[in-house]
Amino acid sequence: MNRIWSVAGKVVGGLMVCGGGTVSIGLLLGITLGNPPGWALALLWLLLVFFGLAPASVGGLLIYAGSKASRHAIRDRFFQLLQINQGRVSLLDFATATRLEPAIARRHLDDWARECSATFEVTDSGDVYYVFSTEPIALPADQNVFRQAVKEFVRSL
Repeated sequence: MNRIWSVAGKVVGGLMVCGGGTVSIGLLLGITLGNPPGWALALLWLLLVFFGLAPASVGGLLIYAGSKASRHAIRDRFFQLLQINQGRVSLLDFATATRLEPAIARRHLDDWARECSATFEVTDSGDVYYVFSTEPIALPADQNVFRQAVKEFVRSL
């Protein structure tokens, strides 16, 4: 479902940015080159805001939301593969499942491997498997220690 929202958000957002940008340019040219009287100038500025800048801004937000949905879809598929394969994921499996180019898929896997301290296995045929731990992470039992860890994490951002 994230993949559908991703594509829809990017397409609709792109159309809104293009349309709003075109209207904005046309109205700005009319304002600067036309020397309109005061009432027409106010009307042109109003049209610029509502039919140029607002749609372009909403389009930019939709593009951002679409790219965020795409990242979530890739991450969700990664966790599904981890669960299915008991923590072992190959580059080919991940690239096929997410429909990414192998170079981009490798970048995602390398980032997650660094983040999660994954190890690597190389088969006799030369395939590389990323091996992630499937054990749950134990949280501190003491609430104060947990709060302190969260505060330190937030400060590090």
